[in-house]
Amino acid sequence: MSAESGDTAPGGARGTEAAYLAAGLADLALSGAASALRGLRGLLGRSDLAELAQDGEADLRARGRLALQRYASVPEPHMELLARRAAARRGTCDD
Repeated sequence: MSAESGDTAPGGARGTEAAYLAAGLADLALSGAASALRGLRGLLGRSDLAELAQDGEADLRARGRLALQRYASVPEPHMELLARRAAARRGTCDD
């Protein structure tokens, strides 16, 4: 029987599998970092780098605003919403 069949000492095959998994994740991270560095090197050679940075900043600002609206906004209480609708129908809304 092989060492990877799971019939060896407790944790032996699992330890090997965990090591393979960790090594695979590290290799993936390193290849991603290398790819990012190649992309960065290409960006640094651009003549419109300042404009590109401004566009990126504007995009990040818009994304942050949308994220805050999505997750940080507190909905109006249900009863207050109903009261406003009823007042609007009567035409006595103060807002």
